[in-house]
Amino acid sequence: MNNLYKQCETAFKGFTAFVFDRKYLGLFFILLITASLSSQLDKIRIDTRDEGFFHEDDPALVAYNDFKDQFGQDEIFIVAVQPSKGLDIAFLQSLQQLHRELRESVPYLDDITSLVNGRVVKAVGDTLHVGELLEQLPKDEAELERTRKLIDHFPLFENFLISQDRSTFSIILKALAVKELPPEDLLSGFDDGSPQDQNSPETYLSNDESLEITKAIQGIVNKHNSPEMKVFFTGTPAVVAEMQMSIERDLSLIMPLSSLLIILFLTLHYRRISGVVYPLLIVGLSLLATFGTMALAGFPITLVSQILPSFLLIVGIGDTVHILTIFYRKFDHSGDKRQAIIDAAGFAGLPVLMTSVTTACGLFSFVWADVAAIAELGYIAPIGVLFAFLYTIVLVPVLIAIFPVKHKKIKREASKKPLIDGLFTWIARITVRRPTMVAGTFGLILVLSFYSALSLRFSHNITTWFPDDSQIRVATDVLDSVNGGSVMLEALIDTGRENGVKDPLFLTSLDQTVSDVSNMVVSGIKAGKVWAMPDVIKEIHRALHEDQQNEYRVPQSEKLIAQELLLFEASGSDDLQDFTDSSYQTGRLSILAPFEDAVLYADYVEKLEGYLAEQFPNATVTLTGKIKLFVQIIANALTTMAKSYSFALIIITLLMIILIGRIRIGLMSMVANITPIVCILGIMGALNIPLDLSTMLIGSLVLGIVVDDTIHFLHHFRRAFAELHDVEQAVRETLLTTGRALFITTVVLCGGFFIYTIAYLANNVRYGIICGCAVILA
Repeated sequence: MNNLYKQCETAFKGFTAFVFDRKYLGLFFILLITASLSSQLDKIRIDTRDEGFFHEDDPALVAYNDFKDQFGQDEIFIVAVQPSKGLDIAFLQSLQQLHRELRESVPYLDDITSLVNGRVVKAVGDTLHVGELLEQLPKDEAELERTRKLIDHFPLFENFLISQDRSTFSIILKALAVKELPPEDLLSGFDDGSPQDQNSPETYLSNDESLEITKAIQGIVNKHNSPEMKVFFTGTPAVVAEMQMSIERDLSLIMPLSSLLIILFLTLHYRRISGVVYPLLIVGLSLLATFGTMALAGFPITLVSQILPSFLLIVGIGDTVHILTIFYRKFDHSGDKRQAIIDAAGFAGLPVLMTSVTTACGLFSFVWADVAAIAELGYIAPIGVLFAFLYTIVLVPVLIAIFPVKHKKIKREASKKPLIDGLFTWIARITVRRPTMVAGTFGLILVLSFYSALSLRFSHNITTWFPDDSQIRVATDVLDSVNGGSVMLEALIDTGRENGVKDPLFLTSLDQTVSDVSNMVVSGIKAGKVWAMPDVIKEIHRALHEDQQNEYRVPQSEKLIAQELLLFEASGSDDLQDFTDSSYQTGRLSILAPFEDAVLYADYVEKLEGYLAEQFPNATVTLTGKIKLFVQIIANALTTMAKSYSFALIIITLLMIILIGRIRIGLMSMVANITPIVCILGIMGALNIPLDLSTMLIGSLVLGIVVDDTIHFLHHFRRAFAELHDVEQAVRETLLTTGRALFITTVVLCGGFFIYTIAYLANNVRYGIICGCAVILA
């Protein structure tokens, strides 16, 4: 094994000499790669939609897309209005004006509903008339009172278009589910005899188009918002769009500040321009190449992959600092920069390669993830790690060869050792002479951390990432409290036969379902509004029986139901397509519920599925909608965590054994690698930070940091022990060389991560705290 190590070190020395002597060729090679990949950056996009967490063939996503193809969007934008004087004539005029502006100005709009055009069903003789609530605005108090009574007469308005306490009035906007493709795209599928795939992602509204809708609505809302009429704007697509804008805002603030802080720390330590510029240049070029590769592969930036910049910052800074620290030490003694960088590469090149390989392999375990965004990270992050390694071993020698390096003459007397050297000497003495005490101390910390980690909880509710006073969170809380919900859960009940929805027994069961689900409470969750086909049937039946309230029921004759539905369709209304398919085989049950934690919804969905199976034993029931996606994301994330982390631990353990060459020490090193992860989980438990989609992956980040530190330490310890044959001296020598580089990277990266605590989004603040602590523990 020692011979193999020496051969590797010789190879790194030879490669570095080759690159140093052909510096301009090496520079051209790096610039060519970077420029080629950077040219793709204009194709990269941001996707914060929940659909982005699913593989295209995931049954949950396929069912959701099938639903959208049949019934349109389940996602709704909600504009809620609270007039200071309640429902009066002036307010109805303002509501009508707001409704009109939204209808005329919002792009990609499929439907808009409010009290202005709320459906009113009445009979004129033998003719059924389906009109709008405010076909004419009331002109006096008498007409206003008739309007109020009419609102009370139609239960579908309540907790949907108007709150139960009559304080809040909602405008519901639905965007197009499937984009209207240009004629050339519609015909393109026939060129090869294959039709356009309706479930293709390109046929649905993109993140950018949803963001365009959000900005248009927000602009109109801001214009109408006043003390006399408070206007709130929310809905799942609005929350997702606000999340994208917040991520962009945070990154544009944090990354420059983080870079400035890193520049400050590197300047204070190295006091050389090269010691500041070279690490940042390598990180910057690695990021350009990595994101260019992402764009080339068609992978978007997601809530998961937004950790890439900080992760590659760790890798790039760590690789470069380890080599530069050795280089400057040797260069200051010899003054020969060529020989100094060759020796530094020989000394640190192999552990840098080893850390890159182990980190890349650990991250590659994510490619089998059930969450698509995590699987994409499993492809891209290892490529980024390898780019950082390539740029380090090529670009550092090239830049040192081309540009002058400040030479510091060694004048320090032997009695004046740096403070850090004294600290490392003390650590070496304590750890070697009192191993039981040290192991016992960390064992106690490990036990306490494990106990604290037991209180960890899983979560997925992105509204909690926004500050309490943010507009989107306030609006969501208002709608959830007064209307009972702002996010949809959909159930499709396939009767298995044409016109099965018209069966009185089916409709009666469905009507009972609406009532039961409305009163169902699971894990504190209660639907705000539930509706289905019977609600329309009952409106029609009552209208055809002189509006007598006792006729607000489902008829028990299939022939009568068919006749009443025929009259409704003859009125010119197309509202039935929101409740059933064209063949009346499948009925739709819609549930408007609060924007709650997806973990809580898992129990709610499970109970609802069981109830529907009992209620409709001869039908096929499919649950879909945003809430169902939320629940499936958490389920997929948990299986992903179990599979990926298990694989990563196994592969990294095997690599540690192979790289160190001894099974016992390889296994012992994993104790040091796993301990910081348990400590981080303990900190999360103590601070009540949940495991969600932004924190689940921090374990891989922590593991990458710890493994890198462990490999560097063990590699140089093995080398020092082979020369000195004394454990304490070998530990001391390792700390004075590798330990110095580890200390620099710790200080630099710790400061860079703690900058995240000024972020707008709570998940970014937590990310900064956890990663900063992880760097220290590692």
